[in-house]
Amino acid sequence: MTLIEAKELRKIFGSIRALDGVTVEIPEGITLILGPNGGGKSTFLKLATGVYRPTSGEIRVFGERPWNNGKLKARFGVAYDPPAFPQFVTGREWLTLFAESKGFGEEDAERAAELFDAKSFLDKRITGYSSGMLKRLSLAQAFVGKPELIFLDEPLANIDFDSMERVIEIIEEMKEKTNFVIISHIWEPLIPVVDWVVVIGNGKLVLSGKAEEVQEEVERLFKPLIRRSKRGGTPEDPSRGQEGRQTPAND
Repeated sequence: MTLIEAKELRKIFGSIRALDGVTVEIPEGITLILGPNGGGKSTFLKLATGVYRPTSGEIRVFGERPWNNGKLKARFGVAYDPPAFPQFVTGREWLTLFAESKGFGEEDAERAAELFDAKSFLDKRITGYSSGMLKRLSLAQAFVGKPELIFLDEPLANIDFDSMERVIEIIEEMKEKTNFVIISHIWEPLIPVVDWVVVIGNGKLVLSGKAEEVQEEVERLFKPLIRRSKRGGTPEDPSRGQEGRQTPAND
């Protein structure tokens, strides 16, 4: 079954074509959307979650247009990167308010916080959170309630190695009941757990397919050979990649 469908999807900001005619189908399961910074993957996320309205073309989630569709948005959870929260409330107050808006209560907010070891700082004001605390609160927010689909934007950023491992474990544990769309430039730890991979670069669809079938192509795109010049043996700039390819930079 198709989870997300985009047809000739375009989003233009002034002279910038963030997405330029993307047509892709994303099936149920766990999908990893990869791409370089500025390539269009975050714009795709915000179109799929109804933050942006398409300039032209269309995108559907569960067969519905997400723009101005509160009923559809209640069916999914989102963790954006960078996270953004009101500053002068506690994490507990925010998560509880968010849970209540989705028809749940404080118990569910605590359950989501516990998933990401966030309970220890829930009663502190968000204004004093570190980047790692903000990330864990953002992840917890995405799991509040019983979302059918969870969007995770750069879920492995700004957390330690143990927390990275925990995030991947949670995705594996929940994959039988929940769909995931993961947006990231970090692909190696995620490839073993995802079902489908989509690559977006320069605003266009570069690649889409089953993870096991496209892994070699992903490696070729994201690990271009570093060729040595014939004179002096100095490596070429790896950010240039292969001809016609765009190599991701670290966020």
